[in-house]
Amino acid sequence: MNDEISQVDGCAFTTDELRRFHQYYQYPWTTAGLDDETAVNKRIEYFVAEVDPLVDSKRLREWLRTMDIVDASEMSDEARLYSRFEGYDFVTAPGFAETLGNVYAVDGANIKHQIDARMVQAKAQYYNQHVEPLDYDAYQLYKEANAPKPVCPYQHMWDNAESKRPPRAVDAKNFKNVRIVDLADYVVPNAELTASVLSRIHAAVVSGFDDKYYAVAMISSASLAADAASSAPPTEPVFLPSLSRKTADIQQTMQAYVRLQIDLRRLNQTKPVVMFASGSVDQSALGILLSTPDIVTTEAFSAVVDPATEPASVFPLAALYDWASLNTSQAKYPEGTAEYILCNSDLVLRSSEWSALGFGSGVIAQRNLTASMERILLAASCPPPHTRDALRKAYIADSAYPGPSKVGVWSQEIAHYFAPVARGLHSIDDLAAALATDQRPWAAKCLAYITGSASAVVALRMAALRAARKEESNNNQYSSTLKLEAGATVAWNKGERSAEKLLSAADSSTPIIAAPGAEEKPTAVDKVVPGECPFAQMYRKNPEHFKNVDLDAIVEHRALNL
Repeated sequence: MNDEISQVDGCAFTTDELRRFHQYYQYPWTTAGLDDETAVNKRIEYFVAEVDPLVDSKRLREWLRTMDIVDASEMSDEARLYSRFEGYDFVTAPGFAETLGNVYAVDGANIKHQIDARMVQAKAQYYNQHVEPLDYDAYQLYKEANAPKPVCPYQHMWDNAESKRPPRAVDAKNFKNVRIVDLADYVVPNAELTASVLSRIHAAVVSGFDDKYYAVAMISSASLAADAASSAPPTEPVFLPSLSRKTADIQQTMQAYVRLQIDLRRLNQTKPVVMFASGSVDQSALGILLSTPDIVTTEAFSAVVDPATEPASVFPLAALYDWASLNTSQAKYPEGTAEYILCNSDLVLRSSEWSALGFGSGVIAQRNLTASMERILLAASCPPPHTRDALRKAYIADSAYPGPSKVGVWSQEIAHYFAPVARGLHSIDDLAAALATDQRPWAAKCLAYITGSASAVVALRMAALRAARKEESNNNQYSSTLKLEAGATVAWNKGERSAEKLLSAADSSTPIIAAPGAEEKPTAVDKVVPGECPFAQMYRKNPEHFKNVDLDAIVEHRALNL
């Protein structure tokens, strides 16, 4: 290997030096009591004395300067001013959120560039008026003249090392106008979503109806799959784990699951509800995620709907409404795409597939998650009626291209084999016969699944999709489909396997929505929701008065207006 690294212009450091400097960059300075990023000289002294005596402090300082990292004592007065400006906490600055309406009042191709430029200008104007004199034009000229050069070929090493780590917590106190629901406060690692846990999340969500909140955000500040205190390498993060699979608790779990989805959708009618899905989502919990159109994912996001998995064997119809109403024209996929996905044993839905299906609002890098989250939540602090528009433009500004979808490459096969099933022209047996004539491995595997151990799940899913789509002309499609999903799930876990009997059982099943117990009573919200019918208003204010109301009663009204 050459003694000099030459991958990037301007790099004059050896491979060994860059490796050592990388360790300096990655060092947990908080443990050494050196949180101040401008205390570069103290950090270098500590690193050479306590961590790696072989590092040449002079060369390390030169390397840091190439990235515009210098000690505060070496900064000019101008640099100090701009450093104070860039470090100023605009999130909590009194009155700054009220100025954001103009920042997001942009449209067109260069929306990210325009929003970034307007944001800096708004911050400079606020800082100049309320903190200390600062000239925006002079600041722009300074930044152009002092733009750091990317001279470290090892940058990707710490980028990748951070990508699987859970994001640091967003400080909810900084966003007083946003109700932040942190799933890490309710779900312990490796646990399932029990009725009790769902009820506590539901109570937090319902508190978002309060007028003081302009938006609601659901995040997970920690990986729910591993112990954060463990010294083991970080595992794939989990955003929403499985619903509780205890057969004895299915009825209660489904009641809590239904209540949470209903109020998430109701809440989204009055204000934006955004979910930052920075990890895997179990297929049984997809209905929670899909209760809002504002879903931001990262490269750590994944969802598997394999009909042969254990969650599918307990919750075979999760998110039925969303799959049945998948807008294939918007997603640019043929009819039958939902059938293909729900029959697929190998497909992992990641951010690229999720976005292509029309479910995602934006994709941001996991390593940038907290910073992007804070920028987006700052946009959510923009007062109504600009909040929703500001949020969605903030997604666009922070989003990256997620990559090509693995579903799109199968469009011809979907149209040929699965579209006739979706239209009701072919049965499962017809699909199996057609797949048997295709000699390709994927067809053989799909055939083995729909005729093998997962055949009952597949048959139920196909029949339920057709039944749900028949409700499209029904103003209460969501309510009736949710009832279908919940009722069939309860009957399924009692041992019924006939698709026809399961779907009919949903019509005559025991009540799915029961009144919450005293310990999980939602906060009563005295609020007028546009378009809300009297039944929904009364239920929201005092659920105890409707102990014996089931989904039949809800379907007869436009109660949820969903």
